[in-house]
Amino acid sequence: MIEVRVPATTANMGPGFDVIGMALNLHNTFTFSMDGGEVDRDSMIYRSAEVVFRRAKRPMDGFVYAVEAEVPMARGLGSSATCIVGGMAGANALLGSPFSRDEILEMASDFEGHPDNVAPALLGGCVVSAPGPDGVFYRKLKRASDFTPIVAIPDFDLSTEKARAALPEALAYGDCVYNIGNMAFLVYGLETGDFEALLRGAGDRIHQPYRGPLIQGYDAMAAIEETKKGKMLISGAGPTLLFLTAATEDAEAIQSAWERIAAPLDAHWEIRTLAVDDAGAVVRKI
Repeated sequence: MIEVRVPATTANMGPGFDVIGMALNLHNTFTFSMDGGEVDRDSMIYRSAEVVFRRAKRPMDGFVYAVEAEVPMARGLGSSATCIVGGMAGANALLGSPFSRDEILEMASDFEGHPDNVAPALLGGCVVSAPGPDGVFYRKLKRASDFTPIVAIPDFDLSTEKARAALPEALAYGDCVYNIGNMAFLVYGLETGDFEALLRGAGDRIHQPYRGPLIQGYDAMAAIEETKKGKMLISGAGPTLLFLTAATEDAEAIQSAWERIAAPLDAHWEIRTLAVDDAGAVVRKI
């Protein structure tokens, strides 16, 4: 039997739309075997594993799986990416690991349509990635773990389809230039640990202004930025919000402040202080 532990991810970080994702220490754990039994063949886990079996030209007879889930669904924390990476990594292990990690990443990116969630889910850390003719090109940013991610998870969901539909078909030239400049500072901050650069680079005009109105309480929750301790971002397509701070020693106080902000709102928000998961998907025999 194979066990695969896959971290949640926060993607679309600020100006890094479809490009930057970070793994978080919140996990879904999958077990796989060829012992047979009932299995949902329409699930994302099964269909992801099927891609690997087909590419290996091997039958799936007897393939079964189970899941222990910590990552909430449809909250912008990469639950789909955990299923894709878990299914593919588990299938690969059952087959004797015929495919490299980069090949699994390519298959996962093709399956989901973009690599920004599946890359950090598989590789861990904070990853900048983009698809290309020779597969997914990526680099891990070295100092992302210097920062502490605090997430606010609401009790309502937001479908990726609805969040995508909110985006405009065309963008103003000035907004594109703004995001390009910010992206440079954001990557520099995550690579070097420069918090001032990260703050300067976290602003976005391409997706967050359009998705924020879909998130009940978004403007009120942004009051956490008045602490001057970090920057609030939409996690993935939302509705979870991410506050990234370098003030690790103040994380408990920041969490408490955000809880006080959230308390009078109509929706319930769970505020959690997490950490960057540097390991990514961990596969082991059990």
